[in-house]
Amino acid sequence: MKDAEGQPVTRDAATAVPSPGFDRLGRKLLATLALGVLACVGLVLYSDAHKVAGRLADFSLVLLLPILGLSLCNYTLRFLRWQLYLKRLAVVLPWGRSLAVYLVGFLLSVTPGKAGELGKAWLIRELGGGPALRVVPAVLAERVSDLLGVVVLFSLEALTIPGGRLLAACGLAAVAGAGILLTWERGADAVFRGLGRLPWVGRHVSPLVDVFHRLRSLLSPGLFAVGLLVAILAWGAEGVGFVLAVRQYDPHARMVIGIFNYNLATFLGSLSMIPGGLLAAEGTLTALLKTQGLDKAASASATLIIRAATLWFAVVLGLVALPFVARWLAARRASGGS
Repeated sequence: MKDAEGQPVTRDAATAVPSPGFDRLGRKLLATLALGVLACVGLVLYSDAHKVAGRLADFSLVLLLPILGLSLCNYTLRFLRWQLYLKRLAVVLPWGRSLAVYLVGFLLSVTPGKAGELGKAWLIRELGGGPALRVVPAVLAERVSDLLGVVVLFSLEALTIPGGRLLAACGLAAVAGAGILLTWERGADAVFRGLGRLPWVGRHVSPLVDVFHRLRSLLSPGLFAVGLLVAILAWGAEGVGFVLAVRQYDPHARMVIGIFNYNLATFLGSLSMIPGGLLAAEGTLTALLKTQGLDKAASASATLIIRAATLWFAVVLGLVALPFVARWLAARRASGGS
């Protein structure tokens, strides 16, 4: 068996990154959709279905255009970063195909901990972009920079709220520490050696070391800074979209507080390891909006709207791209190109 570069591939290397399982993707999406419906129904019932329906009817559909535009800004910035990572990894794939794979990644991300996004590496291999293991660092670097970017956002915004200085200091210190650890190879090796000597922890260090070395090619200080900046701008854009939705019900809602709330909910949703952050993100957003003075119905309505314009909008884009990717895969297999 050979890879896309004509080099022999061992059985272990060939199976190191599994296929995204297109034959099972439909069932996985149905499970996520069911969980999404459960989250929406629970939120509506908790907030009084009749009142929520009234609040949703009051929402101006024209306002969806800038909100969706800001979501598209998020996706565009992150795709450009994805292209930068692929270029650094010497992965060659036409922009159109790379974009389609990236959008299908939104479907693959609705798995616990977004682990299914590693399927993008398999897709790129199957489409002739090179070995899958070469692409894995790009997927990991995306997740690292997005997580740290969201932490930076809500840490900076925490400075503007009463008692938020300690939270901001902890968040920024964590990001700075992660940045040093990830970009300073000798320091990281020393930390891993120290962790390896600890009881209970030591036996889990080896996988972390493996992940770190896979990431090394994308963790120069300059590229790390670019990835972090893209994450801050991208998730900040979606935060602005959230504030626009909230201002439909509270015209005086503060921009900084709204972006803080959105990114805190995004962070907690990621930590929950639930596909799409479902339940965790909706519950957090609704609770935070209530602390701003919105009633239950308005809080639930704003939450439903922003989740539709971010998570479910991304899923729809992935569904649009899926037939193109499937067709290209079928064509390459028919021609013996993979």
